[in-house]
Amino acid sequence: MKILGIAANFYDKDAPRQPPPKDLNIFVKVSSSLAKGKVFHYPRWSQNVWHEMELVLRIGKKLKNISEKEATTVFDGIALGMDWTAKDLQLKAKEKGWSWAFAKGFDEATFLSDFFPVNHFGDVEQLDLTFKINGQVAEQGNISDLKANFGQIISYCSKCMTLHPGDLIMTGAPPSPGPIQIGDACEGFIGDHKLLDFKVV
Repeated sequence: MKILGIAANFYDKDAPRQPPPKDLNIFVKVSSSLAKGKVFHYPRWSQNVWHEMELVLRIGKKLKNISEKEATTVFDGIALGMDWTAKDLQLKAKEKGWSWAFAKGFDEATFLSDFFPVNHFGDVEQLDLTFKINGQVAEQGNISDLKANFGQIISYCSKCMTLHPGDLIMTGAPPSPGPIQIGDACEGFIGDHKLLDFKVV
């Protein structure tokens, strides 16, 4: 099972809209980073962990080199997920030209809600996403503001590697990711539906 993420895939609300990108910054997260529940354990070796809440697609069939049009019908479930980033480790890796494997692949770095059928929340291309910390909005956006949409992301990934049922794709965090602290109470919503509800310890 693979977990794929895409970096910087949301337009800022006031940013000018550019044509969809031809090349996507895709990274891989390891399966041992998966977690769920009521508690996220802050990694004690990091001093600067950032929240990035994203819509997650679960691939439903084997795929290789499919078109963008075909790619809009190949996922069978959606969830909310935290793409936790150890920012201090990531910045060091960027300076050295290294991968982000440990910065985004540590234990519990892929913290997920339950999965729901694709049509559970209505039009998946128009979903509102909201992440709150201690009752205050920390991230907010609509899926229509993705730079690369679901079809583009899945098609692009399928050209480079075969996708299998159960593979997960994290589609990008709405504005604005930022730091969390031990003791924070966190909630994640699709529209009015709360899918994530946990505390940082």
